[in-house]
Amino acid sequence: MVSTATAEVPKSGKGLNVAAEPAVNHIEAQGLNKTFGSFKALEDIDFTINNQEFVSVLGPSGCGKSTLLRIVAGLIPYESGSATIKGEKVRAPRPDVGVVFQTNNMLPWLTVRRNVELGARIRNMPADARDAAVDKILDVLSLTKFADAHPHQLSGGMRQRASIGQALVLDPQILLMDEPFGALDALTRDKLNVELLRIWQESRKTVMLITHSIAEAVFLSDRVLVMADRPGKIVEEVTIDLPRPRNAATTRAMPKFGEYVAYLGKVMGVAS
Repeated sequence: MVSTATAEVPKSGKGLNVAAEPAVNHIEAQGLNKTFGSFKALEDIDFTINNQEFVSVLGPSGCGKSTLLRIVAGLIPYESGSATIKGEKVRAPRPDVGVVFQTNNMLPWLTVRRNVELGARIRNMPADARDAAVDKILDVLSLTKFADAHPHQLSGGMRQRASIGQALVLDPQILLMDEPFGALDALTRDKLNVELLRIWQESRKTVMLITHSIAEAVFLSDRVLVMADRPGKIVEEVTIDLPRPRNAATTRAMPKFGEYVAYLGKVMGVAS
C-alpha cells in the first residue's frame, strides 16, 4: 500500500452549508452480499466512510461498483450482511442522501431551474426556501445564466452539472455519485473534477464516488477502495496522502500523484 496517512481536512468552507458533526461512520457495510439469480454480484463487502470524507470506489466495468452504490442509496435490496447510514440500516432512499447517476435525469421539457428544484417541490419545500436553495445551487455550479435554458440547449458538461444540482438542492449530508462523468470527453471530465472538488471543499459533504478512472480517484479522494470482479469484492484500500486544497495543475504534477496512479494501476492489473 502506498500510504496509510490521513489526508488533511480543512475545518470549514464557504458557499454550501458545512456539516458540523463529529467524525462518525456515515456509511458502513459489513459482510455485504448481493446476488442476481445464480450470479453473485458482491461478496463479503466491508468498508466505512466517515463524516466529510471523500471516498472513491475504483474498479473495472462489471465488478459491482454501481450495485454497491444502489444498495447504499436504498434503491435495491441485499441478501445478507449489513449496510448502514449513520448507524441506521438502509431500507429505502433517504432525504439526507443525494444521488447522481452517469446519465443525467433532467426532464427535457423543463428549464434548468425547474429541473434543479424538482426534488424540493416533490418534498413540498416552502416556495421562498426553495427559490433561495435553487439560486444558491445555480450560483455554486455557475449555471445562473442558464437557469431558463432547456437541457437540449446545454453542453454535456453543463447538463451533468445541473444533475449534480438536482442532488444538492435538498442540501443532503451524503452524496453518492455513480460515474457521473463517465460519458464525457476527457477535457470536460477534468474540468468537472475540479468543479466537484471545489464544491466538496466548500460544503464538506460525505461523498462516495464510483469510478473506473484511476487519475480521477486519486485527484479527488481521501481514500480509494479497489474492487475486483466475479464476484465483486474490495481487494485494496489506499489512503491518498496529498495536500488539500488540491489544484489540477500542481496536484497532478506531484511525483506522489504519479506514484498513487501507478500503484493503483498495478492493483487493478493495468500496465503503468
